[in-house]
Amino acid sequence: MQLIELGRNEPCSCGSGRKYKKCCLAKRDAATAIDPAIAAAVDRAIEDDDWDSLYDPMNTAMTLFEAGEPLEHVRFRDDQIQSRSPDRAELAKLCTAGWLRRCELEIAYVLERYELDADVRDGLRLAVYLLGRFGANSPTVEEIARLQVAERVQRVRGFANAVSARGLTLEDVMAGGDDLASWVERVRPTVLSFADWFALRTAARDRFDDLWLSGVAARAGEACLDQLEDISVEDGRHWLDLGAVTLLAHLPPVGRMLAQVTAPRQVTANERTMYEAMIHKHQGETLRGIAHRIARETEDRDDFAGAALLRAAIQGVQSSRR
Repeated sequence: MQLIELGRNEPCSCGSGRKYKKCCLAKRDAATAIDPAIAAAVDRAIEDDDWDSLYDPMNTAMTLFEAGEPLEHVRFRDDQIQSRSPDRAELAKLCTAGWLRRCELEIAYVLERYELDADVRDGLRLAVYLLGRFGANSPTVEEIARLQVAERVQRVRGFANAVSARGLTLEDVMAGGDDLASWVERVRPTVLSFADWFALRTAARDRFDDLWLSGVAARAGEACLDQLEDISVEDGRHWLDLGAVTLLAHLPPVGRMLAQVTAPRQVTANERTMYEAMIHKHQGETLRGIAHRIARETEDRDDFAGAALLRAAIQGVQSSRR
């Protein structure tokens, strides 16, 4: 998800319906309060030019940012990581003040919500302290960018393998796709999770591209890769075309088309209820309650990216109605 600063007077992203300043702001400040011992350790590392003592807690903290972990959604826009080893100038462009503050909020959410081992908690506190002190130049940002690059390389490699398994080249695939739109409208491939679909359907027009490029396109592409694992899958060439425009080109118009003409994967009864209600344009407080339940269900099955996306989408809907 794209990390954007949450205003003090906006609805809190936890879904309570209260203003952020009267809800989770205090929790964030408490969870990320500067530990004098951590500040002293960083001061010593700077003075001695020796960061070895900080490596272990930092490495422990960064495991929570990996896929399948509570901070898996803390990423930059996929199209903004241009190199395999982003330098400080590139990272400085990515790390707006809003991104940094929202990153702190997500870390605080995990610190407040989950039972963590002491070393993991200390590592996260160190990570957020480094964010606040060094911003885009912090080791935290460098590690997140490095992790995101590794994920992209793995996805591209998987796609290249699917292409070569069919006797094609990437050039062949990128040159095709002329009838992709008609195929999507006819087949309506299920590539969006409910969280991704809901977020795209409720996104403000000026936020859609950011949302699509901040993880949703990549997850749609991964769904294509799942289909392509079967070499005999029907419409294999069209699945390749869709994988190319989601994994490699990240085209937002494709996201708009998928959100409008395809149905999401619906895992729970609440998701099916919400889908039907949105399709038939039903409204009401009951549906808002269902949305919160879906977010909790999503988090309970360890889809942390989906849960965070749902919380942000619900907060966006609440803000638009004020």
